[in-house]
Amino acid sequence: MALRDRPYPAFFGLAVLLFLATTFGSDVVARTTVGGEGLGEAISEHAYYALVQPIGTALLIAPFLLLGWMSASLAKRKGFNGGLGVFFLGAFMLGVMYFSGYQDSQNYTRQKMWTAATLSIGLLPFKSVPLLLICLGFRWLVARKPNDAQT
Repeated sequence: MALRDRPYPAFFGLAVLLFLATTFGSDVVARTTVGGEGLGEAISEHAYYALVQPIGTALLIAPFLLLGWMSASLAKRKGFNGGLGVFFLGAFMLGVMYFSGYQDSQNYTRQKMWTAATLSIGLLPFKSVPLLLICLGFRWLVARKPNDAQT
């Protein structure tokens, strides 16, 4: 059975992979370029904080899982390609926002602005609400479009 026939596992799997790539990549790049850490140190610091803060990690993955749900529900209704469109739109917007948040966090850390550094990452799930609403609106528009076979 192809993944196209099972959109929920496919899109939730893609959402988890996107979350891992986005948070890991953004944090490691920010720590090495802005924070001046070595690659090994940046990787171990990211892994350490991701594991010791499970509630924070759960909050950070929530927007990606919501994106996966929106994409899968549209794929079930209108086909896999429609779901991919919503997923790619959301992946781009979330990726840019998370990258910017991790960069800001390292900039604030260098300035010894600890609260701002923490909130730059901690508020990302809440900052993603407008982006997810844009994806939801796009999903709604695609869902309303009549199928090509019907026209």
